[in-house]
Amino acid sequence: MATKINWRKVGHVTVFILIVAYLSASISVFAFRSDERICSSCRVTIEDSLTLRFVSKKEVLSFLEQDKLSPLGVRGEMIDPAKIEKSLENKSRIKKADCYITPSGRVNISIYQREPILRVMTEKSNYYVDRDGEVMRIAENFAAYVPVVTGCVTEKFAKGELYEFALFLHDDAFWNAFVEQIDVNEREELIIVPRVGNQIVKLGKLEGYQKKLDKLFQVYKNGFNKLGWNCYKEINLMYEGQVVCTKK
Repeated sequence: MATKINWRKVGHVTVFILIVAYLSASISVFAFRSDERICSSCRVTIEDSLTLRFVSKKEVLSFLEQDKLSPLGVRGEMIDPAKIEKSLENKSRIKKADCYITPSGRVNISIYQREPILRVMTEKSNYYVDRDGEVMRIAENFAAYVPVVTGCVTEKFAKGELYEFALFLHDDAFWNAFVEQIDVNEREELIIVPRVGNQIVKLGKLEGYQKKLDKLFQVYKNGFNKLGWNCYKEINLMYEGQVVCTKK
């Protein structure tokens, strides 16, 4: 008895084989074109340039030249995108780099910058701490709009308790707009200088800072809106359950 051929199934298998063959050929052609061509251009895109300007396209190309990784004039097979990414991500102001080679031989690099949340400025130090709690260098042509920390600040404290506090401030719309400067004494007690008004806020130790700020918010919301912000020179949150205001 003759076996009945399922032509529909045969057709599906044939189409699948043709698709696989096409994709394999396309990949081979792509690899050949990329590897054989000389890189004549390198396109750098700063993805978050609208909010941060710590790194320029010119600097990225300069970084690659310094590390002897500039792809310009180099054959595709000699360009290592992973090595370029790793080199750029080792730079203080770059958080992430993506690199790939197009079929035409052009190298595309996408840069994502690190986001600072506070700046330490003392006689001995001047640096940012970013959103990941890491130190990043100051950029010559751009200053981030973040709280400036002065006084007795060790890097350990800046990357530890102070970082957690700054992250809380940064992610809260009111406190992010409120705090201009933080001064730290030798006992790691904080004094806050607001952006608005002439008073200072004695926060004290960072333990329980959220409760202290909640009390301060109520003072600004319910008290100072009636009496005015400039009637006091000092607000002290260092006493348990109290807010002590000193008039001018």
